[in-house]
Amino acid sequence: MNVGIYLRKSRGEDEVQDLAKHRDYLLKIAEDKGWKVKLYEEIASSQHYLERPALQQMLKDIEHREIDTILVYAPDRLSRKDVHFLTILDHLLQYGINKIYIKDTEYDLTSPHIRTQLSIMAVLAQAEYMLIAQRMSEGKMRSAEKGRWNGGTIKFGYTTNEENQLVINESDYPLAREIVDRLLQGFSYHSIAKNFAERGIRTKRGKVWTTASLGDWFNSPTLRGHTSYKIKGKEIFTPNTHEAIVSEAEYQAIKKLQENRENNFKKKKNNVSHWLSGVLTCSVCGWSKKVQIDTKKGNKFYIRKCKSIVEDDFGNLIPCPSIGCKSDIVEDTIREYVLRYRDSLKEDLQHLLETDVTLLKAKKSENVKQLQKELDKLELRNEHLLEDLQDRIITREEFQTAKKKNTEKKENIQAKLRDAKLQLQEIDVSVSYSQLQYAETLINRWDDLSHEDKNRLIKMLFQRIEYTRLDRGAKPELDIIPM
Repeated sequence: MNVGIYLRKSRGEDEVQDLAKHRDYLLKIAEDKGWKVKLYEEIASSQHYLERPALQQMLKDIEHREIDTILVYAPDRLSRKDVHFLTILDHLLQYGINKIYIKDTEYDLTSPHIRTQLSIMAVLAQAEYMLIAQRMSEGKMRSAEKGRWNGGTIKFGYTTNEENQLVINESDYPLAREIVDRLLQGFSYHSIAKNFAERGIRTKRGKVWTTASLGDWFNSPTLRGHTSYKIKGKEIFTPNTHEAIVSEAEYQAIKKLQENRENNFKKKKNNVSHWLSGVLTCSVCGWSKKVQIDTKKGNKFYIRKCKSIVEDDFGNLIPCPSIGCKSDIVEDTIREYVLRYRDSLKEDLQHLLETDVTLLKAKKSENVKQLQKELDKLELRNEHLLEDLQDRIITREEFQTAKKKNTEKKENIQAKLRDAKLQLQEIDVSVSYSQLQYAETLINRWDDLSHEDKNRLIKMLFQRIEYTRLDRGAKPELDIIPM
């Protein structure tokens, strides 16, 4: 007999339901009875049985007569919702499956009493699951309040003892302290991660240390001897539950060093050395083109060649072929383009003065309401489709086809609705007029502007400026894309 074994676990059941144990248990039953088995396994909620891929595949295989019966660990694995559960049983009967197996017990689906019994079992299993989940949650909360480890990934530098309390891992401790000592010396996460990569040092899971993983590790209260858990939205913080790797004084000192470094970086970032900084994008690799000053050649500015890696036409990794040039060549081209932009700005200013804001807002608001109505109609149509399927007015194939069309329409309407709402929010003529006036003032004073003001104006007027130069004998080409 060909038997389909269906296994399901909800995401919230990680410690209540064990798929591996259920699988082994059911496979043993099938082996003892000499059945041929096909496994259907997934992690999904029981609330929306039509959106469970493994269950839908099993139902398809039943329609194609590839399965003679099904075997499950408990009725609620099919569904905890009685209407969905009975719909699935009806589907089985429709395609000639008159009996199912729950563990090693056979149930006759043609008997109304058995169907009622199974439905009640599914509801009771739901109640039992909720009770177990609540008890486990309460147990975790009590455990967290006592400072015990509650599961999850143990932070590098620690392990657990027999009482499930965190203790120092002697083999990891030297490296953990090395990270802390380097941070106290002013090293950044990036430099530490780079150093570890060069030395071949990996995390416990064999992964490369990164800026993110180092930051996540160091900022955890676990390293300072505290435990912190979030259970059902409630945070339980218990101080001084185990030996610390980082003292509070060391932690505060390192955070101060990091804050100072970040402030210095922001100041440096705001001080634009040249107005082309962060403006040009390489058309080949997509990275920002760097601008540097050459003190040996009369303090002239140059656009540097790219140092990134790209794929050639054959899939080989090569250095980006984009080369640099003297900055004044690009400066003159952009200056001419900006000065020609004045006429366009004057037209935009005049258009704003003539705009009837009230009428414009009313039109945009009506558009938003109309799109929302269309979205509501689609939601209602989906509900009616589900009812038609459950009442057997339409087949499952007709349901899936109609639902797919509705989903495509819904995504299209949602995208239009987002744009319409954004346009409605952005209608502020006074703000737009002030911005355009400011831009016009800067353009009129272009030759006297500082590097910072020129840089600000360019970013105000244009989305990006793509730079292309692949041959030293050619002038750079610029593709200027306005806002």
